[in-house]
Amino acid sequence: MAITDKIYVKNHRQLASQLETSFPKSAFAGATLDLLFTGNSLANLDTTTQDRVLDFAEDFLDCDCKAHPYCGCAERKFISYLLELRAEGFGPDQIVNVMGDDYMLYAYSGDILSFLDQSVRTLEAAEALAKTEAGSDRSQELYDAKRELTNG
Repeated sequence: MAITDKIYVKNHRQLASQLETSFPKSAFAGATLDLLFTGNSLANLDTTTQDRVLDFAEDFLDCDCKAHPYCGCAERKFISYLLELRAEGFGPDQIVNVMGDDYMLYAYSGDILSFLDQSVRTLEAAEALAKTEAGSDRSQELYDAKRELTNG
């Protein structure tokens, strides 16, 4: 299961009440994206929530793909966001707090920790392959990326 499947809308019940409808808690579920990012729905939200939803849309849903927003770009951008927060030195609890403040989203710290651990393991495997296939430049690049995540 991808980390984006474990990212949830904060204050879900309050938002469902404001929108007068039900929708999935998962931030990247198709029905959630459809509901929150149609013009009519935004008008029913309070100003603070509107701002956060628009920030999320600008940061993650801005792409030119024909299948937008179901193309996977939003998920890839969000994963990059999580990795950047870790590279800036944030731990799992802090990442959860930041994404809550930035976008009204939440996740469990353990899920974030598992995602970060899996990312490091993937970089280690890619680094080992690069040593045998691509030469030392790519290997060093992957080593540096891994170190950035682990030392963050």
